[in-house]
Amino acid sequence: MSNLRNLFLYIFFFSALSLCAQISIKRWTVSDGLPTGEVQQMVALPNKQVLVNCEGVFCLSNGCGFTVLPCDRLHCLKLEHYSEDYAHWWQSDSLLWLHDFYYAYLFDPLTRTFRYDFSMYCDESVRRFLHGDTPTERLTHAWRIRLDSLGLGSRFTTAMEDWQGGIWLGTTNEGIIYRSPERPMARQVDDPKLIDLVRSTTDSHGTVWHCKREGLECESDSGINHYNKNNVDGLPHNRITFIHELADGRYLTCDSLTLLGYFYKEMSKFTLLNERLPQLSQYRRLVGACSIDDQWVMVYSQNGAFMLDVTADTLANFFPSKDIECFSNKYNCVVNDSRGQLWVGTQNGLFRIQRNEKGNGYFCTHIDGMANNCIRSLVIDKRGDVWAGTACGISRVTPTVVNYNNDDGMPELSLMERSAASLSDSSIVFVYGPDKAIMFRPEWFDTKDTTILSVVMTAMSVNGESLSLERLSARCSFPYNQNYLTFQFSALNYASPSHTRYRYRLDGLDNTWQYSTSSDGSLCEATYRALPPGKYTFEVQAAVDNGEWGETTRLVLTIRPPFWLTWWAKLFYLLVGSAVIAFLLASYLKRKRQKMERENDRRVNQLFELREEARHEFAENTNIDPQKITVNSEEEQLAERMLKALETHLSDADYGVDQLAQDVFMSRSALYTKLRNMLGISPADFIRNVRLKHAAQLLSDTDLAIGEIAERVGYNTHKAFASNFKKMFGVLPSEYRTPSIQDK
Repeated sequence: MSNLRNLFLYIFFFSALSLCAQISIKRWTVSDGLPTGEVQQMVALPNKQVLVNCEGVFCLSNGCGFTVLPCDRLHCLKLEHYSEDYAHWWQSDSLLWLHDFYYAYLFDPLTRTFRYDFSMYCDESVRRFLHGDTPTERLTHAWRIRLDSLGLGSRFTTAMEDWQGGIWLGTTNEGIIYRSPERPMARQVDDPKLIDLVRSTTDSHGTVWHCKREGLECESDSGINHYNKNNVDGLPHNRITFIHELADGRYLTCDSLTLLGYFYKEMSKFTLLNERLPQLSQYRRLVGACSIDDQWVMVYSQNGAFMLDVTADTLANFFPSKDIECFSNKYNCVVNDSRGQLWVGTQNGLFRIQRNEKGNGYFCTHIDGMANNCIRSLVIDKRGDVWAGTACGISRVTPTVVNYNNDDGMPELSLMERSAASLSDSSIVFVYGPDKAIMFRPEWFDTKDTTILSVVMTAMSVNGESLSLERLSARCSFPYNQNYLTFQFSALNYASPSHTRYRYRLDGLDNTWQYSTSSDGSLCEATYRALPPGKYTFEVQAAVDNGEWGETTRLVLTIRPPFWLTWWAKLFYLLVGSAVIAFLLASYLKRKRQKMERENDRRVNQLFELREEARHEFAENTNIDPQKITVNSEEEQLAERMLKALETHLSDADYGVDQLAQDVFMSRSALYTKLRNMLGISPADFIRNVRLKHAAQLLSDTDLAIGEIAERVGYNTHKAFASNFKKMFGVLPSEYRTPSIQDK
């Protein structure tokens, strides 16, 4: 136990030593965009960018490199007297004057371009600057003392401090050396005992279990005990792969990669499960176990995972495997956090398993943005945050994904599988070699700087061609065929560029924020292809780790439509379309009207023909059929009523038009009009014709005397009857009957 005590003393001493702040040094050279390695002048601009003069060639920092600025030296202001050094001077916040040995330059920080209209701004203060009445860029005595105290030497040409407290040092031929602000960093350790502790398993009693090729080594307050097949009943071999403590005091133990069973420490007994559970044979190598609750334990391997019921010794499917194993079925590590979330690290991704509120399902989320998708180890710190060791560095997973690198003291190396631990003093250790580990405290990397990051648009390209920085400060307008846009932006986080998070959107296209980090520092890009014509606003924000989002930087742009989609073209289309529609509508109405007229003419003609046939039928036949003397049902019903009324009063000589109109429920004038339309005769003619046609039928069909027939059809005198009959039939009643008698 003395070894454990010494180990914890070492950890405490190391942790106290690690509280000392550290710094990182980086270098920017020609490979990072500097035009040359000869840096003579550096000026911090209001937007936090740095303007660098490399022997008369200017460039601008973009967060992780530099962009050369165009400067027409033929139009720059030539100095009247040779200047002894480089200098700069601010004429308010909107104009920056610079000079070297021979020329003066006027720089506009708003448009980030050089200006050449010197006469508009030359006043007495400018003239004093041009004559050398301002401090030079050379290192002052105070700067040299400061650099000596930092152990940086005195080989530099110029120096400045940026907005984060980082020091920029210009050199004569080695570019720029950047010294970050002091902050805690992770430390590399090579203590074999510490590494052995991290790679072991500690149970709820504080007992440390070391899985060895020769068996189990148990380190507790009572000393060190060894368990192997010589003193453990039922243990098949000595090569222990993993050991996992269960809620009832047993230990789930794997021997020789595939043999799974229960180890009873007090009885020195091992019970093998493989004989009772032949399904275990399908797993080629068991890697580890993680308790879900007192009943179920998840056991994972290099080719799948399953659930083990430790109360009934039965197997069940691992419910999220169908979501996980479409990425990889090689499980490397699993942890269960305090919120009941299961974190599963595989050869190709990290997954978070959450049960739904009802407890009868789950949500499986693939975690994006990791330093590398091969998850080697997982650990939960004292605050409940999840950390992951990958095949290329360390990442903090919650509350937001943050990837750490050399600037944080964490090399981007491949970590060892299941070799991470959270120690009692809140330190976290990740092992990356047999005798190498990374050690740190999570609180060292908390965002202590409350400065809200702002974002600078550093570049923009259209269809692959870069725009000038001046255009980025104004409204951008592009024709319809220049709609492939790439935005480059930076929060200018020089101190910890890899901790910068961005979110951006193109208002007018994106409904939600798009989140991104940059793999090469604080510089990030967003690309939009084939944008349709319209007005857009590109918005971007930045934050450090899980800090607050900074102010929004906006760039307004317009994709102009082609001439055939402009408003006046659309108006023209509308007018032409309206005219065409009006013409087509008029043509349609005209054709429809003509068709209706033709149809009406056809119907009129047809009606006329029917009417003529009806009138001819009425005129020629003595037998009056209502269907044949009418052209529609309404007329047929009227004819039936009139005939019925006349038949009832046929012998009544006084029955006239008024009585007929009354019997058919019509006025005299209406009846007159109706009969005129139907048969072309008046009601009086209709009554007379009906009487005479009935008389003709009696003459033909009976032997009644003519005088009696005349009375039956309403004639009081034989003379009147004979006269009217002859007018209608052309013969006298006696002559009309003669053929009939002869026929008999």
